[in-house]
Amino acid sequence: MTIDIQTLIEQRPHLKDPLELYAKCLRFQSEAAILLPKERATMAPEDAKAYPREIAGDLFRLFISVFDLPAENFAPLGAALANGEIDFMRLPLDETPDLPELPHSKEELAGLFFLLSRPYFIALRETFPLDGNEWKDGRCPLCSAKAAITSVVEGPKRQLHCSFCGTVGPYRFIGCPNCGTVEAEKLNTIMSEDEPGFRITTCEACRTYVKVVEGTALQDLTLDLADMASLPLDIIAQGKGYARLAPNPISLKKMG
Repeated sequence: MTIDIQTLIEQRPHLKDPLELYAKCLRFQSEAAILLPKERATMAPEDAKAYPREIAGDLFRLFISVFDLPAENFAPLGAALANGEIDFMRLPLDETPDLPELPHSKEELAGLFFLLSRPYFIALRETFPLDGNEWKDGRCPLCSAKAAITSVVEGPKRQLHCSFCGTVGPYRFIGCPNCGTVEAEKLNTIMSEDEPGFRITTCEACRTYVKVVEGTALQDLTLDLADMASLPLDIIAQGKGYARLAPNPISLKKMG
């Protein structure tokens, strides 16, 4: 049986705030899915790179409402969406749209766009399912994002999971998916007795890490909730100087 958010909050009260934010993310994704067109093939090419312009305003207002944001402060974002100026497909490549009218850092904007675009990428996966395809060079075969979380299943086999669209695919069991190194002396593991079922694999060559979720943990948790539940491991890894290359479900790459 999959644990729900409220149960996880009761089990891990120290994660109450991020988990409540994740609940808002789920609400936005669910309500946005109702507004999105069911047939992408009928969309004009200029509309395929983000939300169709005829519903961009509705989706922007939904986003503002769910996340309790002041609409007037984010009006330039709404205008950019309505005018077709945003290309969501650049986001997984770590390219953030430049909106100088918004008084936010690049990191803050990247997080904002991740939350805003998540329903788009989830719908993209539903239309173009590529689960099971190999992650060449450690990138998602659908949206080209880097991986931040992996799962280990029977075999043993390693699967990479996309933080943007959710596509899942195999990658070689040994090696850093971020830089490709397979030198054993550069690959290490961080574990915590407080986080059973989870570990971190680090790479000295590129100073990055990916989180590993054992198959047993996924019996009770969705992958997103597993990522959230093991947030303390992100803090430990980043405290040692390793970087996470893809956001967690609430848009964070840097913790603390």
